[in-house]
Amino acid sequence: MIAAVWLLCASTNDPQESSPMAVNPVSLENAFDVVNPRTGAVLYRVEAPDSAALISVITAAREAAPALRAMSVAQRLALAGRVKSYLQQHKETIVQRIVDETGKPRIEALMTEIFPSLDLIQYYEKNAEKILRDQSAPTPMLLMGKKSRIYYEPLGPVLIISPWNYPFNLSMTPILTALIAGNPVIFKPSEYTPLKGLLEEIFQAAGLPEGFVQVVYGAKETGKRLIDLQPAKVFFTGSEGAGKAIMAQAAQYLIPVELELGGKDPMVVFEDASIPRAVQGALWGAMTNAGQTCTSVERILVQNRIKDEFVLQMKAAIEGLRTAPGTADTSHNKALDMGCMTADFQIAKVEAQLADAEAKGAKVHCGGKRPDSSHAFPPTLVTDVTPDMAIYGEESFGPLVTVQGFNDEAEAIRLANDSRYGLCASVWTADLDRGDRVARAIVTGGVSVNNVLATLANAALPFGGTKYSGMGRYKGPHGLYSFSNVKSILVDKNSNKKEPIWYPYSEEKYGLISELIDASVEGGLKGLLKTILVGMKLDKFTKI
Repeated sequence: MIAAVWLLCASTNDPQESSPMAVNPVSLENAFDVVNPRTGAVLYRVEAPDSAALISVITAAREAAPALRAMSVAQRLALAGRVKSYLQQHKETIVQRIVDETGKPRIEALMTEIFPSLDLIQYYEKNAEKILRDQSAPTPMLLMGKKSRIYYEPLGPVLIISPWNYPFNLSMTPILTALIAGNPVIFKPSEYTPLKGLLEEIFQAAGLPEGFVQVVYGAKETGKRLIDLQPAKVFFTGSEGAGKAIMAQAAQYLIPVELELGGKDPMVVFEDASIPRAVQGALWGAMTNAGQTCTSVERILVQNRIKDEFVLQMKAAIEGLRTAPGTADTSHNKALDMGCMTADFQIAKVEAQLADAEAKGAKVHCGGKRPDSSHAFPPTLVTDVTPDMAIYGEESFGPLVTVQGFNDEAEAIRLANDSRYGLCASVWTADLDRGDRVARAIVTGGVSVNNVLATLANAALPFGGTKYSGMGRYKGPHGLYSFSNVKSILVDKNSNKKEPIWYPYSEEKYGLISELIDASVEGGLKGLLKTILVGMKLDKFTKI
């Protein structure tokens, strides 16, 4: 049975229709109305739990930890396999839940929310046992007769806090990874898109035992109270500011944290790249999920000789997108290329960036203004940006992309790295040697060459950022290791001798150990013979 800590308040039988201007969530003390961003309809209300309920959650997780730890990796994978079967069988229902709360197109809910979870499970079904099995490690000559091993063991109850932009994918990926590594999970979704009851239904149908996954609803204060209960780890995906606050709070208890934060990802297009393909890549990379993706293309850097042509083709491509209407009409959902933005505060940030940029001389080629006060913000292309503009350095997190020119490879690398963020990037060129060279030079967590957001599509590749984009990696082998206590083991035989480096010390012992160090560093056959000879001399110090 999967526990969910929430209280459903009274609501009308029919969703309350209102203006698409509706703020979501609407906070009434500790209660939150979750709103459809396309229609303004109140979907449901949730209430945050009290302190006693939170203590019960951490207690249940700690009580469940021994049973989950005792399960083999194969047994945990069997649970994940049942989750996979449920997702396959109910994907249409899950898609609709995601669309209702986020406003994204149905195909994106299917392709970027559900499929990654299925793909991750399949990857771990094939590889997790090998990744987590005990490993032998090389043992140096000076430790002859001993054996070295590495064990990967669970950490204990982990707290996972997910964002509102990909409420399913960015929840299921860390939850499944933590479970397969053997950790009970306390999961707090965003109050904006909590998908109330959905994950509980999935894990209960998969037969997870009591305490393995618990869902706690609430806002920032609930997250803070959960950290104060001292889980074994905090895994957070969200904004830079929230990540800093979580890290500071966790530091009081020395709780390890993993932070997947924001980005200002560059796309570098050289003159030998295919312009039509690069334009289409930029279009999707910038506008998918209405730009509300931490790895969105936000800065397009184009070699000057092709920049004007690129901008013309990009503008035409943007204007050809089928976008959400600025009304509550959802009849076009299945044919949309781009849905609406989810959160009012994010729309306000995008509008503020645009106003600042235009006031300082930037040119808006298309988009820029939403109809009335709807969440349907149009895809927007901006040029002539300068470092004094907010849009230049701050994450936009909306359907907003800039184009800048560069002269040569060195300038392209300098501009790509001219950001406090370092999450992902892409490089576009016919010269694959140059593509690799530039990919290595960009300070970031992942780079796609002649593609966009592609590193995220491979479950075997680690995901995470550098600089202000966070710390840590998940997915692939690194994902399982990030939720593991990596334990070093050295095994010696039982004997009646002591180690020659143990007490008592003496001048003679000092001299022999100095010779041993020199022989070991020298290496080769000569060094090996010297090591053996000195070791024989040290043997007299092993008597007890």
